Amino acid sequence: MKKYLILCTLAMLFILFGCEEEYAFRLHTAPEYYQGRAILPSGQQIEMTESDRTNVLDACYPEDALSRVPNGERQLIGTVTLSRPLITTSSADVFPTATFFEVENQTYVQCEADTISYVKQIDTLPNSLIPYREQAVSSPETSNLRTAQPHEQVHFTEEMAKPVGNEPYPKRSGFEQTLVHVTMPFNGAFEFTFESHETNETIMLPIDESSRQAFLSLGLGTEVSQDAKQYGLHLSPDQTLYEDVLRPKDASFDRMLGARQANPLPTTLVPNERYPLFSFSFIRDGKPHKQVVSITYREETLLRGDQLKTKMRQQFAHRRHVVTHELALLGTESKDESFLNHANAETVQFVFQAIDRSKAVASAGTPAPTPYLTVFEGICAQTFDVSYDEDDVYLTDTFTGSHFKLLRADAERWHDLFNK
Repeated sequence: MKKYLILCTLAMLFILFGCEEEYAFRLHTAPEYYQGRAILPSGQQIEMTESDRTNVLDACYPEDALSRVPNGERQLIGTVTLSRPLITTSSADVFPTATFFEVENQTYVQCEADTISYVKQIDTLPNSLIPYREQAVSSPETSNLRTAQPHEQVHFTEEMAKPVGNEPYPKRSGFEQTLVHVTMPFNGAFEFTFESHETNETIMLPIDESSRQAFLSLGLGTEVSQDAKQYGLHLSPDQTLYEDVLRPKDASFDRMLGARQANPLPTTLVPNERYPLFSFSFIRDGKPHKQVVSITYREETLLRGDQLKTKMRQQFAHRRHVVTHELALLGTESKDESFLNHANAETVQFVFQAIDRSKAVASAGTPAPTPYLTVFEGICAQTFDVSYDEDDVYLTDTFTGSHFKLLRADAERWHDLFNK
């Protein structure tokens, strides 16, 4: 029964992710071609086994996604990122990034890829994460805001005076009265608005696995170099250096006049409500300017149902890659291994069309000089043994043992591409 359920799941994945079943194609999710690494809230990293990678792909199977994360304090266990080193020549992002957490002793996973994000309730964690369940860190549903204490403000100006970047180091300074601390919710994004009479610009700061810290400190700072004077929001997860900067498109100034914190500041950021943080004034091109900087917490939009499936088809259906190889793949080789040959875009298109047009036959030929072909589409993969009988080209599914013969015209082009 378990094997049947697995096969049914794979069959549905073919439909959801654009993987074709007709004729020779039997693409399947292939954890053996992934590498995986979990990042714990402590910053510790754990390599994921193949069975764990299978669990992650199964957990992110896009059925039964929830419309929203259940209410309650969330216990963050760890975030797993899967990558496929064999096809990193592609510009496509990895899939998925899976964050495992608990609410009221129920286990959930949030799966993300590009703009796609969805949440599911699951039965169990990947085995590698189970020992760290007791080390889970609570993550609030909402974001809180706190004005910095006087000693923290002084520390902000001291950190901003330290050199950052490359020599010659720009001269940095911070406006201590603008420093605030924001607690980081589990997901979503912070939207910062720089507003004046002339402009209204927003800058987004997504909350992802790399920025999912307990809190974020931010304040207005300036950098003066030989080439420019610029202002921006200087950020730090640990109140040191403040080297990350968010700037509007035109952040130049000739002379900074001063800054003032908004009063009063909220203690809780209600989602989608804009709150002024501070205002500041400066001179540019001989004219005075004033900017008001506001913060908005944007909850993440979770996809589910047909909308989720449609988005995933659109994102993954045309992500194709073809590798011919002299040795059988172990799955975790680098793309630069000498026995691998990566096809260009035109060849990839031809190979998929030729396989789609091939006909099932009872036998195959003699192994080709380069005897293996692996094709990737979306999150799926399939490997064939390649064989020849004079000018005929045969592909044998390495999993089922079924043989397929290319059409004569396709065989001729195959020889032109791979044997000359």
